[in-house]
Amino acid sequence: MNYIKIFLLTSLVAGLFTSCRKDFLDRQISTELTEDEVFSSYARTRDYLIGTYAYLPDGFGRFNGAMLDAATDDAEFTTEGNDIQRYNTGSWSPYANPDDNWNRAYTAIRRTNKFLEQSGNVNLDNYKLNPDATAQQTYANMLADLERWRYEARFLRAYFYFELVKRYGGVPLITRTLSINEDLDMARTEFDACIQFISDECDSAALHLPPNAPTADLGRATKGAALALKSRALLYWASPLNNPGQLAERWEKAASAAHDVLALQNYQLEGDYRNLFRSFTSKEIIFAHRYAATNDFERANYPIGYDGGQSGTTPTQDLVDAYEMLDGSAFSWNNTAHAAAPYDNRDPRLGMTVILNNTSWKGRPVEAWTGGRDGRGVDRATRTGYYLKKYVDENLDLLQNRTSVHTFILFRLAEIYLNYAEAMNEAYGPDQDPEGYGLTATGAINEVRKRASVNMPQLVPGDWQQDAFRTKLRNERRVELAFEEHRFWDVRRWELGTQLFNAPVRGVDITRQQDGTFTYAPFVLESRVFLPHMHRYPIPQAEKIKSPGLEQTTGW
Repeated sequence: MNYIKIFLLTSLVAGLFTSCRKDFLDRQISTELTEDEVFSSYARTRDYLIGTYAYLPDGFGRFNGAMLDAATDDAEFTTEGNDIQRYNTGSWSPYANPDDNWNRAYTAIRRTNKFLEQSGNVNLDNYKLNPDATAQQTYANMLADLERWRYEARFLRAYFYFELVKRYGGVPLITRTLSINEDLDMARTEFDACIQFISDECDSAALHLPPNAPTADLGRATKGAALALKSRALLYWASPLNNPGQLAERWEKAASAAHDVLALQNYQLEGDYRNLFRSFTSKEIIFAHRYAATNDFERANYPIGYDGGQSGTTPTQDLVDAYEMLDGSAFSWNNTAHAAAPYDNRDPRLGMTVILNNTSWKGRPVEAWTGGRDGRGVDRATRTGYYLKKYVDENLDLLQNRTSVHTFILFRLAEIYLNYAEAMNEAYGPDQDPEGYGLTATGAINEVRKRASVNMPQLVPGDWQQDAFRTKLRNERRVELAFEEHRFWDVRRWELGTQLFNAPVRGVDITRQQDGTFTYAPFVLESRVFLPHMHRYPIPQAEKIKSPGLEQTTGW
């Protein structure tokens, strides 16, 4: 007999939905039920689907506290022995991959397949056979819920397949539950076929999911989430790593997919960039993973001189240098005025993403200079000269173990504008709109730059050639989407890892002068290793043993 272990309350699920579900989430029960017992019950079937959301990525520190950006040129993790450093030293392999997502993703996919196969068995006879008008309305509502949940499951399955293909390329495409008696020696499905499946599933889900999640179901899949996933999937499909023939029609399809999200007119850019990352209800957020109240992220990332702080994921000088001057020009250490006051007159997103030396944090200036309370030389202090601000709740008292709810954004409107800008530029150039979408690549990037709290200079149509715009766009993605798990994948899909990740990363040496002023000198913090085959992940060796027919990723 098949049994399913149902955890009606786990730390991963408990914070997913609002207090309207408090009665459900407060039931602390763990038991084993047969499949028939689970999927004959409306409530247990719902709970089974909700449990699948727990498999969404944990962007706050799934690498023993480190964020994924610490494996890019944007950040360094303070603890040198953390597993995330394997990416930086080139010491990862089919036997040791800190981000080995294979088993987790396929577990989630199996759950969605199981749900799709069994959710039609829910017994609603108590309502169906009751002639009372209220019972009949309840019956109709439950049928509608079950139908919507099936499309939620299809969206989630597509999401987890994308999590696989962006790592490994083509993977076995499994759309039904497999028994332990079946031949599990499966070959990869071609990458293009996987992307087509994801795209088709997103189209189907978008037709049946609501434009907005009901208040009681905030965090659940919506029409916008399905179309946003399609936008990202087609953008990756069109990118150099996956489009060696440079097929323009792929970029055209990616542009169309991003336009479909924008055309919903259901989202708007958050005026306050800093507040966006402490919100769950912002109109900019399309889909997010919400967590129960905790202070784990703050303990991991508060500056070392503050109670409970452990420094954690720290931005590099390379990232800091990527933020433009307020007039839109590039920052340069060769400019003496820039070098003397490197944080003055910069893109406001810098100060809302990175804790800078001598800026106020929790009631006192941050002392990131050598010899300061938060500076290099202090045990476990930042090695880059910077600390992370984005997503961090400044208001928690860690000595009192205060906590707050955290939300890691998976899709938001600014990404869609940047997806659109990139695809339109590659398909048609910066200023052309032959499809009549009503927005050019230049116009899309300007939407992001003119956010009220950012207000960076607009790009002037006609001033940009395709290559120059591409460079500008890639930098805009870097600063706008920093610490949201984009840089790691963007550099790979652009096939620029050997150029950008196979190079030293820098920090800054800050010296406090006797008169209280500071001097700043960038320095090489560490060398990094990235070889051509590292643009894709290796198939885990354990999976190769189980399925010898799985072709190992080229180079591994």
